[in-house]
Amino acid sequence: SIESEFSTGKYKVLYTRLFEEGHRLTYLNIVMPIMMQIYNKRLKSRLKKYGIEYEQLDFNRDFPELKKLSPLPAFQRIKGMINALPESVRSECDSFESLARHHEASYIIAEIERLQLDFGHFSESGNDFSIPKWNENPEILFNLIKKSEPLERNAKLLTFSELNEIKKGRISGLRNNYLRAGRFKVYREQISSLFIFGHGLFRPLYLRLGQLFEEKGILDKAEDIFYLYRVEIDRIMEEISASSPSSCREIISARRDEMQSTSDYILPSVIYGDSAPILETGRVRNHRGVGTSAGIYTGKTRVVRASGDFPAVVKGEVVLIPFSDVSWTPILTMAGAIVSETGGLLSHSSIIAREMGIPALVSIENACSIGNGLTVTVDGSNGILSILDYD
Repeated sequence: SIESEFSTGKYKVLYTRLFEEGHRLTYLNIVMPIMMQIYNKRLKSRLKKYGIEYEQLDFNRDFPELKKLSPLPAFQRIKGMINALPESVRSECDSFESLARHHEASYIIAEIERLQLDFGHFSESGNDFSIPKWNENPEILFNLIKKSEPLERNAKLLTFSELNEIKKGRISGLRNNYLRAGRFKVYREQISSLFIFGHGLFRPLYLRLGQLFEEKGILDKAEDIFYLYRVEIDRIMEEISASSPSSCREIISARRDEMQSTSDYILPSVIYGDSAPILETGRVRNHRGVGTSAGIYTGKTRVVRASGDFPAVVKGEVVLIPFSDVSWTPILTMAGAIVSETGGLLSHSSIIAREMGIPALVSIENACSIGNGLTVTVDGSNGILSILDYD
């Protein structure tokens, strides 16, 4: 492990090794989704000639590997175990710590630990290793398990064989196209998980380095290292070698304050030049994006920017998210509709929405800035988000 191999003299060696492996994984993590989109869009185009909508296909039933790459089935299995505990025990288990104190729940603890082995490298963002991983805090997993809802299968979805039977065998010639599109969906999920795992290995490396800096009085706490640039970290390592390290408390405090003060800024999708952009003002009633799951739904908004927002989600709300990640699946299954600032037809939020048969929009700029508790209508067929409270 990174922790066992770490020493001040090995920092650059370990960094270089992770960077080189990460470079290859990053390449695959970019190329594989592109390949997946090519094959799936080609399939969508050919299906359309037969009057079949791509969104009718049930890839999960034809490619069971997709379910194995999601933590949701395990969440539901463990939640069922917790609900099956005697009421006298269950009423006292409002946290992982309290659950672990009960001998009757030892088999559930073992299941959660197994879940950590399989999916513990996930976090609210696979691209940001400054964010704690699931395996660092079992309470994160426990809360997600308690909050999770079963993925209600859209009864309108059909396997390729069922569609082919309805079309009286006329789409048999598309089977190879379908199999290739499905396989690349699996490849995308496999590579995505591997990328998150590999990228996440930088976290223990820098946390171990942060502990060293904390011991030497350079940082207040190990996690503060994530406010530093790599060149600054390299400079500190050189200063340690020369026995003259300097404190970074002031610059870290300034950067933390800056991040907090700018966290609610609404930025344009593209910034030209070096001048600061004019920030968006006013209230926009109709927001246009891309519909990735058909249907119309009206409900109250719930902004979910990070895992800290997960507990507030109520079933049936219109969930507004900045992006989607496989680790967000338990929360997305509670939504009445999903609106994402980023993504496309094959992003996680879009796939989940189609499986559930609920509307979904992507590419809605600054959707999270709309706020909580507003009544909105999501038109997944036409790609429009309407804020009814602005009438």
